[in-house]
Amino acid sequence: MKGKVLSLGAAALLAGGAFLLTGQTSVSNAQDLLGVSFIENVKPYLEFRPRYEYVDVDNSGNKNANALTIRTKIGVNIGTVLGVNGLSATLEAIDVSAIVDEYSTFIDVNGDGVKEELQRSGYEPVLDPPNTRITQAYLAYNFGNYVFIAGRKYVAIDDHRFIGTVNWRQMPQSLGVIAVAGKPIQNLDFLLAGVYERKFIVDSGNLDWDLDKMPIVLDVNYKVVPQLKIKGFAYLLTDIHNTYGIKASGAVDLGNGVKISYLGEYAKQTDPYENDNADTKPDIDTDYYRVKVGASAMGFFGNVMYTYFGDAGGKDAGFSVPLATNHKFDGWSDVMLTGAAFGFDYGMKEWCFSVGYKNPTLGKVMIAYLTFDSDKDPVGPAGKNIGSEIDALYAKKLTKRLSFLAKAAWYNGDDGYYNDGVPYGRNDVTKYWLQLDYKY
Repeated sequence: MKGKVLSLGAAALLAGGAFLLTGQTSVSNAQDLLGVSFIENVKPYLEFRPRYEYVDVDNSGNKNANALTIRTKIGVNIGTVLGVNGLSATLEAIDVSAIVDEYSTFIDVNGDGVKEELQRSGYEPVLDPPNTRITQAYLAYNFGNYVFIAGRKYVAIDDHRFIGTVNWRQMPQSLGVIAVAGKPIQNLDFLLAGVYERKFIVDSGNLDWDLDKMPIVLDVNYKVVPQLKIKGFAYLLTDIHNTYGIKASGAVDLGNGVKISYLGEYAKQTDPYENDNADTKPDIDTDYYRVKVGASAMGFFGNVMYTYFGDAGGKDAGFSVPLATNHKFDGWSDVMLTGAAFGFDYGMKEWCFSVGYKNPTLGKVMIAYLTFDSDKDPVGPAGKNIGSEIDALYAKKLTKRLSFLAKAAWYNGDDGYYNDGVPYGRNDVTKYWLQLDYKY
């Protein structure tokens, strides 16, 4: 066990944050000398997020994991750069430090069963290795109804099902983008982005692409009526696959505080339009759909969701969402993580039933029950019943800036599933989390 409270990286970040908060004299002198204001409307922000995570995997041969980690985030939003109206910037850094490090930090970054980024063997993994990184550094230029963005930033589309920040982990995912977003006409908005880098939650998952071979993100939304929003999207991920899809969602207010929400989504995956880091293009032909219905009234809420991941069908991989925040969708135990990120050989059918209650005074309580089954019969003696899971959560805002979270996941393994011929999900998994989050 190590007693490291903050690494040197965090100390450096804190020192830099102190300069941002108090070092205005030097900036002012430079402006006086040069007669120009380089930056204006500077707003620093901070976050401290300590979290305890416990992991127990039956019959794995590893010791149970006990991880107490701290995320220290320091950032600054600059409202005006070089005196140019509409030109703004954001700069942010995160340090992840471990106080209790009875855990390994391996992850199967390639989906091939090879566990990489190994920090401490003999323990179950917790994907929060000590690390320090510039998480955001970008310029944005607002012109009328459009914004042009260049640099590294968080990219979250809708509910993170295809592209998200993975902000649940202490080191989130950010992307290097050259992008334009806008609203050319009423009720219509779009995002068009080229992605030149990916900074993953662990460094072994980082990727870079040549500018002429960048992944392309196109997302178009149109609000037909207040109760119906339609989306069309194309996510062309170099080296991985092309994804084309459509989504309809909305909510209907029935009066007296009763609301019904719905979502329907379909996507098709094919070969990627280009390969860069990979020697050859993978052969992909599969699909996906998701249907969700929810209801809420007087603080109570409930949802039913069905998700289908298509199988490999004799091709290189089943349907996958490698840039998504998969922890949010496919069980908090993360047993389905490899399949969602790299594909289920025989497909996957998931049911999720969740109920809860939310009140500003009492907080939020939620419990979910999930079942997972293969779509096609696996080759060999294994059956189609992958497993099931129960997730539970309690969250409470303690003060204006401080919040508390307690969360648990109990996965009951059965036949498991396969990715690239490697079995996953056959062992029972128990996970617990306790977290405080302070933001300024």
